[in-house]
Amino acid sequence: MTESKEIRYTFCAHCNKEVQVLVSRGTPRNGQANLQETDEVVCLDFGDRCDGEICPLSRFRPVVMGVRLARSGLREEWTTVRAECEGCGLVSDLKVLDREHAFCSLCGTTNTWMILEFDDRGRVAVTGRRSR
Repeated sequence: MTESKEIRYTFCAHCNKEVQVLVSRGTPRNGQANLQETDEVVCLDFGDRCDGEICPLSRFRPVVMGVRLARSGLREEWTTVRAECEGCGLVSDLKVLDREHAFCSLCGTTNTWMILEFDDRGRVAVTGRRSR
């Protein structure tokens, strides 16, 4: 089975400009829950500007597009924060997706994170899970 990917340009209403996206074709429905059944869009221009309530390309929160891009491996340069991943428990450089989320490239977990500032100008990054 070959995966069909296509790079396109489309207009992003939030950024008010054309952005580059990768469209990964889904597989035909065959009853397998672990297969992607619909086309998935990965915005290659995802960044700090993506801070609205809903991404106009995915119709989800912007962090979803950030996770898609991080999983794709298509971006080499990421701002990172060194912290313990809540998924695998290892300390690693987590890829910063936005002010609240970072992606662990070791296990694929999306972590919530924050920086704690200390009086002596020290600071530490901490991760955690939100309780519902």
